[in-house]
Amino acid sequence: MKILHQLVSLLIAVAVPTAIYWTSGEIGFEFIVLGAAFGFAYSYWGPTGAPL
Repeated sequence: MKILHQLVSLLIAVAVPTAIYWTSGEIGFEFIVLGAAFGFAYSYWGPTGAPL
């Protein structure tokens, strides 16, 4: 199950900048960081439901 959650967090980290690129035609560093932040947040809080 851990592998599945790691895969989902990686897909989230890649999907955010990809969606921005598809909609605007360009990508900025901030969207790569945003995707990485969402991916990391899911890998930390998503599968375990850890409290803040």
